[in-house]
Amino acid sequence: MPTGREIVELLDVSGGGPSRFQGRQPTRSTLDKLYGGQLFAQAAAAARLTVPRDRRLHTVQALCLEAGDHGAPVDYHVERVRDGRSFSARAVVATQGDREVVRLTASFHVPEPGLSHATPVPSVALPETLPTIQEVVRDLGDLPPEPWEQEWAGLDVRYVVTPRTGRRHPGPGRQQIWIRVVDRLPDDPDLHRLVVTYLSDITLLNASLVPHGLVLGAPDLPRATLNHAVWLHDDARADEWLLVDQVSPRATGARGLASAEVFTADGRHVASFVQEGLIRPRGPLRHTLGVS
Repeated sequence: MPTGREIVELLDVSGGGPSRFQGRQPTRSTLDKLYGGQLFAQAAAAARLTVPRDRRLHTVQALCLEAGDHGAPVDYHVERVRDGRSFSARAVVATQGDREVVRLTASFHVPEPGLSHATPVPSVALPETLPTIQEVVRDLGDLPPEPWEQEWAGLDVRYVVTPRTGRRHPGPGRQQIWIRVVDRLPDDPDLHRLVVTYLSDITLLNASLVPHGLVLGAPDLPRATLNHAVWLHDDARADEWLLVDQVSPRATGARGLASAEVFTADGRHVASFVQEGLIRPRGPLRHTLGVS
């Protein structure tokens, strides 16, 4: 996404009836399939249009069924599952033509006081001192840097610790990034929750590659999100720095599991992500990685 304005436009889904909405596509993209975060955020945006305005999006859980393409808009059908005194639940089916690409549930909650505790923010370097994702791909990655430079020009993503390519180690994978939308966004807390959902799919699965010495994938390593969950604990601006602390505790059976805790620059724990994705090496890379 070249600009924050275009991200906002993507999340402005249009209505085709009380339960049917349509999401537009980016005007230009280098990706070979639709970005998962776009589908999750658009589905949540459609669901939000069917709930009372006093309720805030607090969780999204998605099952990815097929890859979306850039050739057609995405239609979202929202089912009103339940409206209680404090919570509203919605189920959303995203389709392109006769293909279902995502099934998603979203829950909305009236803000209220309650018990509070949080994971402390890790101590890390300031984002302005760190390399960008484009620099990491250019200097260390096995993928061409141009698509990253074009596709994510509207985002500023910084690596806290530069990945070590080719260095394999047992145990969990961990990577930390700072991320923000470059352009200033409107002062709408609900919009920022949707944009955080949009950002939640960026680099998360790559934490599963860290123990195997890979940086942001490789030409012979198809990757795809299988299921994805977002919990939004508190309001946060997506156009200000967010620290995303990512950990992959397990990879097996061509699948990797990764989770993330998200903090604002002043240390508030504002969101959590979990994702399972396909990581299926092929060709010579299978031999290199010891996959039998």
